[in-house]
Amino acid sequence: MSLLVLVRHGRAAFGADRYDTLSPLGLAQAAATGTWLAAHRPGIATLWQGPRRRHAETAAEIARAGSIAAPIRAHAGLDEFGEGEELFALASASGERWDVPGEDADLARRRAYDRAIAAWAAGEGAIPGRPDFAAFRAGVRAWFAAAVAVEAPRGRTELVVTSAGVIAAVVCETLGLPDRHWLELLRPIANASLTEIAFSGGRTGLRGFNAHGHLAPDLVSAI
Repeated sequence: MSLLVLVRHGRAAFGADRYDTLSPLGLAQAAATGTWLAAHRPGIATLWQGPRRRHAETAAEIARAGSIAAPIRAHAGLDEFGEGEELFALASASGERWDVPGEDADLARRRAYDRAIAAWAAGEGAIPGRPDFAAFRAGVRAWFAAAVAVEAPRGRTELVVTSAGVIAAVVCETLGLPDRHWLELLRPIANASLTEIAFSGGRTGLRGFNAHGHLAPDLVSAI
């Protein structure tokens, strides 16, 4: 069997005008991940990355810290369904507010963000210029099917830097889960966590999900 190691990007600029860049915490998470991979998953054959800046920055820092010289392959099927600012715009259009006096602003912002994702997944809200849930799942499915269909040499490891929505969709594909489980899987996925899929000739199996024990406690984050 060969192995896909899916890494969620490091913490980005959550709540900022532009979400798609790593924070200092995100860079530290990526460096710690690269160091762990060098010790525990050596010989990475290919480094896949999504098309976003946070994907590229995470992949570059992992490669630097882990001395990974594998060729890099970017793929649109590894893109997230929406950016932070797009989801907050959807939340605002739905009447969500996170600046209520007396409430914790960060907690209120996280709740609004989560409800916006749930509304989009349920077809109750659209993100302009972005695919709907079915099209998003189809794009991830196409990439995943092609990636695991390759007859790779036994023990080959492919590293994939992407976002939580893609990872949750890949797990649904691997386990044959219906769409309603996607959001349940999405919510707990930590930044720079590892999800591993064993594969051989199109056959797949979940080996690990959302592992983040390689991160020190002060490096763990969920947004």
